[in-house]
Amino acid sequence: MATARTTYQDGRGAEGAAPTGHTFVWVSLRDPSPEELASVQHEFALPGSLIEDPDTSANRPALEVSDQLVFAEVNTISWVAAEEVVRLARVQLVLGDGFVISVDRNEPAVERVSQDLRADAELAGAGPAAVLTCVLDHAVERYGPVLSALNDAVDEATQAVFNADRSRPTERLYHLARQVLEFRRAAAPLVEMLDRLATELPAPTGDRFRRHFRLQRPHLQHLVDGADALGNLLANALQAYLAEVSVRQNTDMRRISAWAAIWAVPTLLAGIYGMNFRHMPELGWRFGYPLVLVVMVAICLGLYRAFRHYGWL
Repeated sequence: MATARTTYQDGRGAEGAAPTGHTFVWVSLRDPSPEELASVQHEFALPGSLIEDPDTSANRPALEVSDQLVFAEVNTISWVAAEEVVRLARVQLVLGDGFVISVDRNEPAVERVSQDLRADAELAGAGPAAVLTCVLDHAVERYGPVLSALNDAVDEATQAVFNADRSRPTERLYHLARQVLEFRRAAAPLVEMLDRLATELPAPTGDRFRRHFRLQRPHLQHLVDGADALGNLLANALQAYLAEVSVRQNTDMRRISAWAAIWAVPTLLAGIYGMNFRHMPELGWRFGYPLVLVVMVAICLGLYRAFRHYGWL
């Protein structure tokens, strides 16, 4: 676990500096212990339930506004190609008058935001809203590549539905459908958050980023719509695969039935002549046995050609 405290004054940041004049403090909690959370809550007089362990906050709304405080939980994602898994992480942010607190589990976006603020004094001079805006920017930036990777995996899986090798893509289709759902669960709340930030604009966010939130919202909505399209494609592919399986089963049953009918003829004739009765047709004739064999072959060939003609074989 690690705690970083940076004070920004006139757009310049200093680790551990005491706030003076018009400044804001950013307290970054990485993998915090319950004691660290409690200490920060007490120091900034935060409600006891406002920030908590990221692992226990899965159901928290994306944005909450309370008095002069703003709570935001931003979902970040990454793509694990080897496992074809969308991995979710969360960054919690509390913005207040002159301070911002972030809680995360080793999320790279937070470190990148810190670098951005150090490199851009004007951005850092915008106050706590700059941290929230940058975290959102870096989170949304990673959604596009993940959706593109998902799209490639879905294309490959759907092409396997009609392969002649009779592979079974059902498990992969279900798995990818789950990953698309995880993507949408992460992205959709951010669309609502951007809507609220672009219209309600709670005090700590300031007016500077209003247009930025409005411009960012359509891009994220486009990604959510893309995820919905992938979900529909997977559902249709699964239905097509089930229909294909049904057709293949019917075809297999017809072939089995056709071969069973062909083999039934020699089985029937051999069974009749194997009953060892004395008075049977052609038992005493020299060519009786060859004649029966010829009749068997002729009937089997006739059935085979008939089944081939009707597409059963």
